[in-house]
Order: sequence, then structure tokens, then C-alpha cells
Amino acid sequence: MSFFSRLTRIVKSNLNFGSESSVDIDIDEINKQYDEIINDDRNDIPDEIRPENTVEKEYYAILELPQGSDFSKIKSAYKKLLKKYHPDMFQNKPEKLKAAQKLTEKINEAYTYFEKKFQN
Repeated sequence: MSFFSRLTRIVKSNLNFGSESSVDIDIDEINKQYDEIINDDRNDIPDEIRPENTVEKEYYAILELPQGSDFSKIKSAYKKLLKKYHPDMFQNKPEKLKAAQKLTEKINEAYTYFEKKFQN
């Protein structure tokens, strides 16, 4: 189902035709469902065909940096985040250990992307 057909369905489902003179729309519910659709659609796009700038935006966000930061800032942010979230820091807390492992993978992925980008 396309984005627009899902959005149309959401809007129609939130219309209340109880009185002939007014139409009540729950804007908060529409916005919530809209955000869910956008996030679902973004996650469905494989990295290989995702627009380059979108991937970079995500990687800058993972490294907690503003877009366009130079490689020295990327490298220092990478080291800082690894010290903060390294899985070895959470050996006694299994839930936090799993979260730290996932976050560390994303941090490494972002750093590897920028490392390759700035080497060329």
C-alpha cells in the first residue's frame, strides 16, 4: 500500500460525520499515525538505495555531531562514545549490555562510513 493511500485511509478513518454542520478531526491521532508511516517507510528502504544524505544525517546523529563535521571531530566523537557505551562497562547488567552492544555496532558502522568517505 502506498504512502498516500495509507495517509488517505487514516484521514478518512479519523473523520466524524456525526453532525451535518461540522467535521471533527483528531489532528493528534493523524500526526501520530503519519509519523508511524514515515518511520516504517524509512526502515523499509535498504541502505544500498537510500539517498546518501539521509544515511549521513543518521550517522551524524548517531555520533552526536552536527552535519558537515570534519573527520577529526568525527574521530574524537567516536572515541568518546565508545568509552561511554562500550559493552565491557555493562558486564553485570545484561539488559544494558545488549543495548550497549547494539549501540556500539551503530557507532562503529557510522565511523566506518565516514572513514571510507574521508579517505577518498
